[in-house]
Amino acid sequence: MSRPYSSVLFKISIVALLMCFLASYKLKSWQDLSKPEFKISERGRPEACADRGCMFKSGFVRCEEKKWVNVVLYIQNQSGYWERKEFKRQGPGYMNLSLSDCKYTGNYYAYACYQDDKQCAIPENHEVEAMHNKKDQTPKFKILKITRGKCSTGQGENVKFESGYVYSPTGGQVEITLFMEKSDGKWSKKHYTFNGTGNLNLAVDGCDLTGNYKTMIQYVK
Repeated sequence: MSRPYSSVLFKISIVALLMCFLASYKLKSWQDLSKPEFKISERGRPEACADRGCMFKSGFVRCEEKKWVNVVLYIQNQSGYWERKEFKRQGPGYMNLSLSDCKYTGNYYAYACYQDDKQCAIPENHEVEAMHNKKDQTPKFKILKITRGKCSTGQGENVKFESGYVYSPTGGQVEITLFMEKSDGKWSKKHYTFNGTGNLNLAVDGCDLTGNYKTMIQYVK
């Protein structure tokens, strides 16, 4: 007789824990909206700029429903100057930016405030520049996507290094070296140059690659 009773208590405990979790999740989500957020959702290279510049196509606002939000973007120019752009949006959702210039490095800072929040402070141009210059100016690189598929011969696995992300704090040109391990234990390498910050198309693959890799990045002097 004790087992059915214990089973019922166990199920009640699980339901109670689940309700507590959902309640805490809803509370956390609501608290997170006490301050709006903005992130760039789509970017690319302007066609007219060859391998330079940046195009900020759109961004996403996360905020309370129907509240007006002020968004300020600071965009780094090749000269080191941070250009200020301002936008407004009511409620959450995507925002069309259409910001494109050959002198943009791809680096930016975004700030968002509710329009009725008098305590929310957005820094000035010189403050953003000073803050950025105090940060580590070492360039960084990371692999974003590696895919695996069948070799054209039907035997073995084709490893493809598709894309990576370059961060150049100064906005200057960098050189990336990608070292790729081969199945015979040797390493092959490929060099890339990239201007500023953004996604880099790697476009290298081989049936003799294991998928293990190392990278090196430095500014082009």
